[in-house]
Formats: sequence, structure tokens, C-alpha cells
Amino acid sequence: MTRTKKLNLISVLLAITAIVMIVLGVVAQIPAPAVTGIGFLLVVWAIQVIK
Repeated sequence: MTRTKKLNLISVLLAITAIVMIVLGVVAQIPAPAVTGIGFLLVVWAIQVIK
């Protein structure tokens, strides 16, 4: 598996986790998971910029 494919896989998994955390945070009205989900999306964005 090439480096690019690994980074893409990590990005997709982080994005899915981020979306789930944001949804759970909004539904349960707990800001911590939603903020963490936004942080994960920023990490995904940074990985794409580095790539």
C-alpha cells in the first residue's frame, strides 16, 4: 500500500469518526464530542494539505 493510499484511508476513517462524534454531541447536547469532531476534521484537512 502506497503512502498516498494510507493517508487517504486514515483521512476517511477520521472523517467518519468526526461526523459520528459531531452527531452524537449535538443529539446528546454535549459540546465536548462535537468540538473533538471538529478537531478531527481539521486533522483530515491538514493531512490532505501535506499530501
